Amino acid sequence: MKKVACLVCYVLIAAFVSVRADSAFAAAIAPGRSLRSPYEGMVLRAISDTGSFDVSPGRASILGGIVPHHDLALGMIVRFYRQLANNTPDGGVRRVWLFAPDHFRQARRWVAVCPSDWEFRHLAPRAILADKAAVSSLEESRIVEANSELFASEHGITLHIPLVAHFFPDATVVPVVFRPDAPDMALLMFRNRVLRLAKDGDLVILSMDLSHYKPPETMALEDERTLGTLLGIRPSAVAAIDVDARRAAAFVLMLFRDMGASRGELLEHTDSSALLGRRVEFGTSYATIVYRRETPEDATCPSVPSRSCWH
Repeated sequence: MKKVACLVCYVLIAAFVSVRADSAFAAAIAPGRSLRSPYEGMVLRAISDTGSFDVSPGRASILGGIVPHHDLALGMIVRFYRQLANNTPDGGVRRVWLFAPDHFRQARRWVAVCPSDWEFRHLAPRAILADKAAVSSLEESRIVEANSELFASEHGITLHIPLVAHFFPDATVVPVVFRPDAPDMALLMFRNRVLRLAKDGDLVILSMDLSHYKPPETMALEDERTLGTLLGIRPSAVAAIDVDARRAAAFVLMLFRDMGASRGELLEHTDSSALLGRRVEFGTSYATIVYRRETPEDATCPSVPSRSCWH
């Protein structure tokens, strides 16, 4: 009898603890509550340890770019953000569109947006605000859902949030993920909504890694085709390249073309072996790329730029 009573008590206590834990988790991501990035401390250390590119004056301001989301590549990620911050449009960056893949297939619709603000323990400012007006407009579409829970665990977004806050403290943010099976029609519908909201001071960032789980030689061959597609802004060719965010990449390339870019500028390209200083048979490759509105001066630069065309 005592054993039965103890078992009943154990079950009741476990159920109570489970309910409390679920309630606490739900409260942490309930509408109106802020989210936190687990990468804040790591990003702060990387910012203090990482140098920057020299910036050439007189170039057209950057519309945005493509950047990895593996923390192994954090140094090049920080350099990418420094390049963006040093080439911001007149009037500064007022809103950052942050696109990523839905790694864990948590979205119930083709596209998910984050309605929550983000808060920090050590960064100044202590929070970065969601662009509530943009989120509200986007989720009116039947293909879009607002889902804070998804974004709390999406590393394609959480790695970048502290960097956005640090380099663009006065901007609002619109984190967006695309399901890997999102159809072309969904991308076109979402593109039309984003273009209606777009304005001066917007910055577009795609969080994406390149080849996955392959030796360096294989990745180098595949990345040659991948970089040609990304630099040449060819959204229709994205289905044939090896990246972890094909749907997001196709969308963002369409967006850059609509915004007046004619090609990308390669900042850095590397892989796991180069970053770790040893051969990795099942590695990942990374690139940082920026896009600008074309100017007469830019027209003389090749699609795959040399050192004289990027910094």
